[in-house]
Amino acid sequence: MKNRLFLLIIAVSLLMLHSVPAVAWDVWTTSPWLTLVTRFIGGVYVQVNPIETWNEDGNPSRKPRSRSIPKEARVLALDVADASRLGLNSKEWADLVTLYHAAPFDKSLTDYFFADPSALPFIAQKVFTALSKFDPANYAYFQRRLAEFQTRLDSTVIVGRSLLFGSPVIYIGGNYTGMLRAAGCALIPIDEGRRRAWERGEELDGLRALLEDSAGKKALVLVDSSSSRKIKDSLKNNREVLYLERPALDQDLLLFFHGQYILLWNRLAAYRQPRGIIAHD
Repeated sequence: MKNRLFLLIIAVSLLMLHSVPAVAWDVWTTSPWLTLVTRFIGGVYVQVNPIETWNEDGNPSRKPRSRSIPKEARVLALDVADASRLGLNSKEWADLVTLYHAAPFDKSLTDYFFADPSALPFIAQKVFTALSKFDPANYAYFQRRLAEFQTRLDSTVIVGRSLLFGSPVIYIGGNYTGMLRAAGCALIPIDEGRRRAWERGEELDGLRALLEDSAGKKALVLVDSSSSRKIKDSLKNNREVLYLERPALDQDLLLFFHGQYILLWNRLAAYRQPRGIIAHD
């Protein structure tokens, strides 16, 4: 009887422990991509406040001013220059943490690296280290989230390869090149001189000819926010062109990548040959 009572008390205690809601703490992040990764790794323990969002054109747009960010706030930046660009420094914000002293890549290509499955795990590892510094009591939880991030990213890429391997793609952009290559897409190169001319709104007849040629090659034409407004305006009414947007800041980043692979697969459906049909003489 005593043993049963003891086991019942333990069971109730464990139930109460798991039913206690997590107390989330605030962290401020300097870029939209960093917001997405931090929200994933931080999970239920972290409330992420983005300092920058994306505007309608897909460009970074500042939200709160630095003076509205409490001096006692925990702030996460890509590197020192990224923090300085937004008026943040470690003298005024003692809990400012940077992933790098100086980012090991050109920050004009931030979109590319945050959407590259070969680079993203290293960034996630840095975010995990920063969150563990802010909140060492939840180190084990953040570590589990990091492991889940890596596992789900690998699974997402496997799905992409099973759907898109060898699919011809003409990409007038660049943000998601790493994601497409990871899925095994066959990227058809574009002459760089011609692409720069299109960015300036010149030689657009060549752009239209490219679209006609893509149909013959059964290739999907992609555009993203890195393309100029002139290119996007010239292609916006063309149903053969797929525009790749950025994820919403409240979206699960890996679900976004998975959704992009599904979107591409669905749009390539028109080019897929019917299966199981045997030709007869």
